[in-house]
Amino acid sequence: MDRIALQESAPAKINLGLRVIGRREDGFHEVRSIVQTITLADDLWLAPAAVDTFTCDQVGVPLGADNLVRRALAAFRDRLGQSGPPLHLHLDKRVPIGAGLGGGSADAAATLRLLNRYYGQPLGLGDLQALAARLGADVPFLVHGGTALMAGRGEQLEPLQWAACHPYVVVWPGVPVATAWAYAQVSPGLTTPTPYLNFINSLRGGSVDPGALLGRLENDFQPVVERAYPIVAHVRFLLDRCGARVSSMSGSGSAVYGVFDDRNAASRVQQHLESQGFRSFLCYPQPAV
Repeated sequence: MDRIALQESAPAKINLGLRVIGRREDGFHEVRSIVQTITLADDLWLAPAAVDTFTCDQVGVPLGADNLVRRALAAFRDRLGQSGPPLHLHLDKRVPIGAGLGGGSADAAATLRLLNRYYGQPLGLGDLQALAARLGADVPFLVHGGTALMAGRGEQLEPLQWAACHPYVVVWPGVPVATAWAYAQVSPGLTTPTPYLNFINSLRGGSVDPGALLGRLENDFQPVVERAYPIVAHVRFLLDRCGARVSSMSGSGSAVYGVFDDRNAASRVQQHLESQGFRSFLCYPQPAV
């Protein structure tokens, strides 16, 4: 990559609970979720070029027009009403694909931030998030990151204060899950009060008690994915057996995370699971950009 290249980190996210509560008139699903960016991240690089190019260090990542990096570039240029100058975008991919960690959405969000820097900050946060909403449900949140309550199809965001810094061990079971498939398996419309929904409804003043939340995590996709892919349930069992305070699946899966109170213990668990053949990451909450 050119020495004058700009770089932007693309942090992944985890869902600290996720409820699907209905189907909207536009065909999308209505969700409620507390989402948080974590220190696991891809890296995106930008440099001037003779023609537009997009590359990735990971073999098998689609590089065509449907890639969210390319779509974000096209959307940003359309918003500015100009097509140039030509750019080389390069992605160093670390977040597993099809894991429910928002990797592709994070890359799109990073593209928007990086282009905004390159063009001299012509767009504010609201403009970037409006662009992001055209690209995917998680992208508006990932433009800014931090911790937030997500509603609607993902575009309704309420920033939350997160006081704790629990280490997470995030584990990739090795099976990608298609988001469209996962949504097709879930029956929305279950609005009966549950501990997780009651907790969300009780939030006041933009702050969250992590200890209270962690005892109430619910993910509507988890039982569906665990039935289809028993390895996901097995990984959660391993995290619990290794001392996780709580474990849960992120998003529509298949990545699973365990929450720990002690950094050294979490590090040992991560290394142990890595030695068992699971891609594992020791992560922490990532503040908003």
